[in-house]
Amino acid sequence: MISRRSVLAAGVLAPLGGAVAETRYPAHTVTVVNPFAAGGQSEPVGRIVNTHFQSVLGQPFVMENRIGAGSTIGGQFVVRSAPDGYTLLLGTTSTFTIAPYVYRPQPYDPITNLAPIIALTEAATVLVASEKSGFRSLEDLVRAAKREPGRVTVASAGVGSFPHVFAEVFSSLVGVQLTHVPYRGGGPAMNDILSGQVDLFFEVISTAVPQVQSKRAFALLATGNARSSLLPDVPTASELGYPGLNLTSWTGLAAAAGTPAPIVELLNKEANVVLQSDRMTDLLAHLGIRSVGGSPAKMAERITQEADLYKGIISSRQISVQ
Repeated sequence: MISRRSVLAAGVLAPLGGAVAETRYPAHTVTVVNPFAAGGQSEPVGRIVNTHFQSVLGQPFVMENRIGAGSTIGGQFVVRSAPDGYTLLLGTTSTFTIAPYVYRPQPYDPITNLAPIIALTEAATVLVASEKSGFRSLEDLVRAAKREPGRVTVASAGVGSFPHVFAEVFSSLVGVQLTHVPYRGGGPAMNDILSGQVDLFFEVISTAVPQVQSKRAFALLATGNARSSLLPDVPTASELGYPGLNLTSWTGLAAAAGTPAPIVELLNKEANVVLQSDRMTDLLAHLGIRSVGGSPAKMAERITQEADLYKGIISSRQISVQ
């Protein structure tokens, strides 16, 4: 049996076939699956983490994009991989708490089929309004939406995406009826916000900031415990009386369920180290994102709590993709 003392700076002794083999982990290349297209929010964070792992543990950590089905193709690939720490998942809120409950048949259970390693970062979600909508405050939006239910449109990155489900949470808590307009990705959705084809879009702060600062779009609220230094004039959902909207878009690292605890602990330890590095701190400050860190248990608790919330919305709003 492997104890905590087996967790060494250079790796851990990996159990093979029920016995301890004289091979340190990692003994060869580790694949980190990114279930989104290159250039997404999680990629720069993942690359810094991979570089640190490679430097400290002495083996390549290679990012591999396996995209599709709201990130569940990549998630399912990791779930079906050997639980040996050589295939990891760089997932997001969608991967861990939303998409598995949207797609039918259910591709995997994030609570039972994954071994959480660490929640890495989280970003505020910003409610962006098009210039043509005329909305300059949440009060403007709510007044218009209640006057003409269904007239106000809200874009998303696709049915069952985080922006879609978050919009449904918003509609439920605020008590308004919005018309959902799905797009094939966040880029096309934001383009139509800028052209005025749709009224609203829930976007991560790093993408929303340039459009808001240039006044090509208007931010009505942001999630998070405090106002962002990048958007200091934008009130938080809690300030506006909706603490239930204080949900963020977050990124985490996981492995297949059954991955040996010493491997999970080693990766968690080193990920916590790199989150405090100057390089990571500079990147997150630039993007308006904050580090999370903590234990595998903390990430597991987060998955369970948010999954309960999103499953309820997904079920009540009958959101599904075959």
